Amino acid sequence: ENIKNGAWDAFVLFYYAQVLGLDGSLIALALGLILITDALVDPYVGTLSDSLRNAPLGRRHTLMLLATVPFGIGFSGVFSPPEGLTQWGLFAWLLGFGVLARVGISFYTVPAFAVGVELTRDPRERALVMALRNIGASAGMLLVPIVAFRRFFVPTAEFPRGQLNPEPYSGFGLALTTIALAAMLVAAFGTRARIREVEALEAGRAPDPGQPGSSLRNLARELATALRVTPNVRRVLAVSFLVFIINSTITTLTLYLATYFWRLGPAQTEQLLVAGTIGMFCGLVTAWWVAGRVEKKAMMVGAILGYFGCGLLSIGLPLAGLAPAAASVALGLLVVGLRLVGGLCYGWYLVAAGTVTFDVSDEHEVNTRRPQQGLVMSFVFLGLQAASAVAGVLAGIFLDLIEFPRGIPVEQMPVDKVDALALFVCAVIVTGAALLVVVIRGFDVSAAKQRRINERLVELRAGR
Repeated sequence: ENIKNGAWDAFVLFYYAQVLGLDGSLIALALGLILITDALVDPYVGTLSDSLRNAPLGRRHTLMLLATVPFGIGFSGVFSPPEGLTQWGLFAWLLGFGVLARVGISFYTVPAFAVGVELTRDPRERALVMALRNIGASAGMLLVPIVAFRRFFVPTAEFPRGQLNPEPYSGFGLALTTIALAAMLVAAFGTRARIREVEALEAGRAPDPGQPGSSLRNLARELATALRVTPNVRRVLAVSFLVFIINSTITTLTLYLATYFWRLGPAQTEQLLVAGTIGMFCGLVTAWWVAGRVEKKAMMVGAILGYFGCGLLSIGLPLAGLAPAAASVALGLLVVGLRLVGGLCYGWYLVAAGTVTFDVSDEHEVNTRRPQQGLVMSFVFLGLQAASAVAGVLAGIFLDLIEFPRGIPVEQMPVDKVDALALFVCAVIVTGAALLVVVIRGFDVSAAKQRRINERLVELRAGR
């Protein structure tokens, strides 16, 4: 999932706009249509995974393994459009293979998120599970810039900044697809035995006559019920969307900022993309210790403000003239250092937010008396997918509005256009972070409440 996210957010907009020359408005339209598809598919996958019975590999793992085929074809195809396509041909290519890739990953990741909930009910083990899962995710994100700039986007005489060279993108997409598919297979087969035990225990529970199927009508009813019966589910969706839209905006435009705003060289651009992931890895390793000493909501608020604050400083200081000059080694060190500290905070946030989401899925199971981890996890994934697409739509529209030039040397890029892009990122960070703090403070996820929920779950599984 994070190999896809890292490559999609950092390279797709840049590749189609700056390298292939597709109009920003058409990119925005394609990403908007992909967003609508995501909005329909993600909750459907969640309810399908919850209600699937008698599947050959279990209700989670059957979908996870089937998803590898459309994802592999779609993700590699996004980076391999044939030469000579018109504007509308490029639009159709991005739309078709983009939908295939994102629908494919939905059928994998939504059940995989539910697997994470079902592995353990112990609060401290859940923090450890979240840390370990995100350490794996950070490894995936770390691979993207390393593979990109060490193997494919190497400087040449014609393209001193290798990301502007159209030739390596096809091989880049194929390499990442191969790594991602291998990871999907390892995760699916590695967790199958444990989840079969969980499903065997649930098989002993008396069947619920109200258990819905996976039709679109039942899907709409389940979504409405989840949002009404468990208010924390609404907050999960809101928090996921806000966090990921800010994060996706930063990631989507990082290559623009590195190329035109900070004017970093190839080595520093790679360091910039790697630094956040290394910081996040350090945060994930230490988060389990922090989570045992800090209340979950306080950890979420403090960590996410630290992350977005570092991102804001890396752009705001140069805009205010309080940072070293563009293209200097000193500015590169400052930006990379802020990205490293921000990644540390983001790692802490991911673990805190993940444990809260696990708790909310348990709360919803108690409220409805049915295991619906897939449905609740689909809200997280819907927020992630929607935010990524919305960030791309907004960025594409904004690039067209300011008439951001294409195909000109970095040194000739108008300063006012670059500053406008930097101010746009700052505005998204400030607005989203303010809304995010308000939503997080509304969560009702105390430790005492979770103990009561765990007791009730034991009773439900015992048939009482």
